[in-house]
Amino acid sequence: MRCRYCNTALAPSRTFVDGEFCCDDHRQAFEAENLSAPQPVRQPVTQAVSAALQMLRRRFAPEPPSPEVEFAAEQETESYVEAHQESSEEAAGPAPNPTRETASSSHWLLAAWKGAPRDLKLVSAILPVLLVAAIGGVIPRVPIRQLAPQNLDQVQKVVEDQWKNLNQTISNRAAVEYTDDFRSGLDAWESRSNLTTSWSYDAAGFVRPGPLAIFKPTVDLSDYHFEFLGEIDQKALGWAFRAEDLNNYYAMKFVVEKPGPLPQVHIVRYAVIKGKQGPSVDKLLPMTVRTDMLYHIQVIVRGGDFTVLAQGQLVDFWSDNRLRHGGVGFFCNRGERARLSWVEVSHQYDALGRLCAYLAPYGFEGRNGDVN
Repeated sequence: MRCRYCNTALAPSRTFVDGEFCCDDHRQAFEAENLSAPQPVRQPVTQAVSAALQMLRRRFAPEPPSPEVEFAAEQETESYVEAHQESSEEAAGPAPNPTRETASSSHWLLAAWKGAPRDLKLVSAILPVLLVAAIGGVIPRVPIRQLAPQNLDQVQKVVEDQWKNLNQTISNRAAVEYTDDFRSGLDAWESRSNLTTSWSYDAAGFVRPGPLAIFKPTVDLSDYHFEFLGEIDQKALGWAFRAEDLNNYYAMKFVVEKPGPLPQVHIVRYAVIKGKQGPSVDKLLPMTVRTDMLYHIQVIVRGGDFTVLAQGQLVDFWSDNRLRHGGVGFFCNRGERARLSWVEVSHQYDALGRLCAYLAPYGFEGRNGDVN
């Protein structure tokens, strides 16, 4: 270590006494010189520290971002704020919106209408039309005030006639269904022979048909659904439809051509016009049958088209326009034996027909008889 005044090396002993000067004189001289020299003005410590911090910030601060980077950062911040607000609204629950609720209810009604049964749709569409026709379009509007008292009876008669015509129209369009299980006798059947002797019953209550007999309530019908349940005991079972009378009808038979446990059965059909049998059509029944099989036969008569189903399976279809209306019947020729359990004939049995049958007044006489 050296003296601060003369810059000479200090003795070790002097270091312990006065570690900066070699003697007391040099120490005093150094102090005197420093007091006489002008002292520099020192900044406060806080200002120096602030200046140092600013220098460090300028030295190590990152470069300012470009305008594009600043815009992207602002967009990202706005998206984050909007998403945060939407999540907060969803958590709080949707606010009631009358317009949206109305739209949802209309969608529900539309879906319910599409899924409703067809008959319900037809009834819903037709019932208002019938009510409007009954109230405004059919009953005449008569200026009662301009009539003299002696004409009131005439007005009442006109109204009653119009109302009766409306009821007649509804009854004519009403669905009709005729059934017979042969338990109450054969009074509803017409034949050339005495049915009490030509037709018979077995122990189970089945009827055994003989010569042709026509179901009288069905004679005035044109289009209908005809079905029955029967069994062939020997050779064949025959039935008729579109039977205007006993001399004009379409005939059809299931004929056993090859007996056995699984017999071979043929379909034979022909027309009888003015008592004369025309050419017949013979074809194999396209299904497997048994000897003791009960045949569930359905015949659909519509215009000039005829469809026959056995056990729910289509077995024949053809067209013929010679006979336009007529009822149903059964027959077995000589050497043929069969049994019948029941027969059912339905007419106009669609949704409108069922609605008219519901609206028709009780006990009103329609075109096809008493419908109620």
